[in-house]
Amino acid sequence: MFAPSDALYLSAVIGSVAVVIGSSERLAAPRLLADGALAGWPVSATSIPLLTRRSFQSSVGRLLVYPRVLGLIAASLACAVLLVLHPSSTLNALAATVIAATYILLSMRSRFGGDGADQMTIVVFVALALAFAVGQERAEVVVLWFIAAQVCLAYFTAGVAKLVSPVWRSGTALPEILATRAYGHRRAAKILARHRTAAAAMCWSVILLECGFPLVLLGIGPLTYLLVISGALLHIGTAILMRLNTFLWAFLATYPAVIFCATA
Repeated sequence: MFAPSDALYLSAVIGSVAVVIGSSERLAAPRLLADGALAGWPVSATSIPLLTRRSFQSSVGRLLVYPRVLGLIAASLACAVLLVLHPSSTLNALAATVIAATYILLSMRSRFGGDGADQMTIVVFVALALAFAVGQERAEVVVLWFIAAQVCLAYFTAGVAKLVSPVWRSGTALPEILATRAYGHRRAAKILARHRTAAAAMCWSVILLECGFPLVLLGIGPLTYLLVISGALLHIGTAILMRLNTFLWAFLATYPAVIFCATA
């Protein structure tokens, strides 16, 4: 369905939307990255032995000091905009590298506040940077299979974790999650609390979708599109109800690779 280069560029554009959203959220609340905040560099720098080394502090560490880290985030945002506006630019490799490096450094800077969307963004843009730098079709195909395998593994491990959880198996997980302040939706939580059967059905549908998502690589047409559409709807639902906006775009960025590998 896609040429390898087209699938890569589409992944870059979709993934860049996640970067734009994530970077904008960080820049909109810069105080959270200040030295006195929970995600402050003076505290985070002591969490990993590598970060306390003088050589690191005097080189890469300088980029993570507040307010310089805001410039790093702004550079990542600019590169994401470049990829969206000029997806066939010769600067693709550089832009993808800056984004990947920024997200890796931010994950090292703070062990708090990260999520699966950030991890998937790193996976996607590290892979894209390599593909764009090499610029050969064989490398593009390898990268697409790598991205597809990574997202299948992410879904499968998440599904197995839910499968072994009695809270998810009983159907009480979603009502309880939606009742929280961080990821909650009061109205949806109340509805699911009153309709336990529907809540259980939704929990099991998530479990089955995530555990079964690797079947997409079998290349069975109807099954492929059923799983891809179901996965997209799952992320749209979580974006609306749980405000996990970057999850939607970070995981959708892997779907061109999934479709390419399933239909190749």
